[in-house]
Amino acid sequence: MHLVSLSLRQFRNFSRLDLEPANGVNVFIGSNGAGKSNILEGIAVLAAGQSHRGAEARHWLQEGKDEAALTARVEGEESLALELRQKRGRVRQFRVNNRPILRHRDWAGQVPLVSFSPEEMDLVKGEPAVRRRAVNAVLAQVDGDYAEALGRYTKLLEERNAALRRIRDGLAKAGSLEPWDLSLLKEGARLTVSRHKFLAEFAPRVQRRQSELSGGRDRGAAVYRPSFHLPAEEIEAVEEANRRRLADLREGEIALGSTLIGPHRDEIEFRLDDDLAKTRASQGQARTLALSWKWEERLFLKERVGRVPISLLDDVFSELDPARRGQLTELLFSGGQCFLTLTDFSVWGDFASSSGARVFEVAAGSVRGRPVPLVEQMAERRA
Repeated sequence: MHLVSLSLRQFRNFSRLDLEPANGVNVFIGSNGAGKSNILEGIAVLAAGQSHRGAEARHWLQEGKDEAALTARVEGEESLALELRQKRGRVRQFRVNNRPILRHRDWAGQVPLVSFSPEEMDLVKGEPAVRRRAVNAVLAQVDGDYAEALGRYTKLLEERNAALRRIRDGLAKAGSLEPWDLSLLKEGARLTVSRHKFLAEFAPRVQRRQSELSGGRDRGAAVYRPSFHLPAEEIEAVEEANRRRLADLREGEIALGSTLIGPHRDEIEFRLDDDLAKTRASQGQARTLALSWKWEERLFLKERVGRVPISLLDDVFSELDPARRGQLTELLFSGGQCFLTLTDFSVWGDFASSSGARVFEVAAGSVRGRPVPLVEQMAERRA
């Protein structure tokens, strides 16, 4: 599966962009702020219906504009025409082959996507939210029910926190929380059970890959630490186990205006030789663990949806040492379409000769000239 065309209208800093990428590796090179990352975000928005950067839809619109339009054509076992329109203050409209998509479950996994960013390379030592997003990024593409539950939970959490603040400020009574409590427990239990089952299968894969990439020197692991109590793998059991906890925490939650337990407070803990990797691992070891996760994510998605994911790499090579650049390049050249951003060629030049990559130069919200093979670009710059 590969993207054969991409069009962006009034998206981020692009008034108009029309692109015909190569089926293999595509390189966007330009200075910071030129718009390289915005192109990758446009691909993610069309593939997954949301930004891989976690940005809200209102930020997609070009400054001063009221609507953004994105279209793409994807070829594989079948041809897909993707279209997304986002008007300011309105719900986005998503169409596939001119058919409206009303539920995420109707689209999950159709165009699988794996993203690599500096934040994701900081998967081990970064904040817990980074690791939760990493889990969500996989599950939302293979389980439409999970994606919809996540959307409902996120909305419920915002509403419940607002209700807690109203109670704290004397504008509502504590009893008004009950509808949100019931719904939050139900959706939160769904997410907790799904994450537990996923990581029970996925974590051993990451451990094996990490051992392979480190040459057997390190023994890594990923451990799920749910915020909700998890007495069993049944949703109803998780709901019941946490009902009393939520009631016991009510006074503190009202004082803080914030929900204190739930999947939004989950932790995925990385271990290295039985120690906490966040504090014990060197930067190189942490990068290897993160790369192991992304490597297995790509393989996992391929197995589950039956298509090689499109890979997005946003300024990742500059974050890696030469050995890990080589490992990442090996992964990229194992098949599938890839889009990556660079500020200069030097961090990737050692691998250019066999890449077959094509280059697009990005400047001031536009893509200049026709793409040419990377090795030719490098030769011209050296001349």
